[in-house]
Amino acid sequence: MSDAKPVRLSRARKKKNKSEGDKSFLPAPDPVSGPGAPRRADVVESFSRSARAVEDRDQLRLAFAAAVLALGFDHYALQGEGARLLPANWIFRPDPARDVIFAAAARSLSPFLWSDIPRFVTLSPADARALESAPPGLAVPIHASPFSAGLQSPPGLTEPSGFAGFCSFLMRKGSPLPVESFAAAHYIATLAYEAARRVDQAQPARPRLTPRQRDCMVLAAQGKSDWEIGKLLGISESTVHKHIEDAKRRFGVSTRIQLVVRGLAEARLSFADILGKN
Repeated sequence: MSDAKPVRLSRARKKKNKSEGDKSFLPAPDPVSGPGAPRRADVVESFSRSARAVEDRDQLRLAFAAAVLALGFDHYALQGEGARLLPANWIFRPDPARDVIFAAAARSLSPFLWSDIPRFVTLSPADARALESAPPGLAVPIHASPFSAGLQSPPGLTEPSGFAGFCSFLMRKGSPLPVESFAAAHYIATLAYEAARRVDQAQPARPRLTPRQRDCMVLAAQGKSDWEIGKLLGISESTVHKHIEDAKRRFGVSTRIQLVVRGLAEARLSFADILGKN
């Protein structure tokens, strides 16, 4: 089954970020089953406003977690084809070759129970055992709208066209799914995916380094020469120089000092790396 682990909402709700002081983007957190709780339509409408207003993934995660809890679910896992990973595993990069939930969602236009996955895909014995022991779950396939550019179906999963990802809503073991909230869950899953795409497109892409470029950058940050780095990594001095120059170009800097500073700022390096501590 999938490597994805559902987010525990208790942690998601406690997470602090720069917008914690402004709760205007959070829908009402009370479960819909409690007395005086908001109607499901109100939860959806509130999250719709939040999804349009959020400016980053942290805000979106908090708003979505609150909406999921308000609808009576315990956990969620939102996965999107080609989507960047979020902190705390909020959005996962799926592997269609191993993720039977993803494979089933790619073959369905409508939401389905996790227990119905064998109707869509053939399970290995290990997948069948894992699915049998899984908590109650609802999977909501998400399909690209005509305005969602750049989304493609995974290789080998061509039906239905425009498949973009899916969201699973899960319960604690022994708790029943809130069937009356299924329609609302469908709405908020689609809104969350579109909001994630919007905030991603609004932020510049961070430079990507190859593992070898990062190794060279770490050792250079420790003050080692190209010759010393080459000996440690088992490559030539000229190859080390090329890796570092390529890294500098990707970060748009001209000196190694600037490269180290950018590496720290972009979380490519930590002070433990520079100090040589594990």
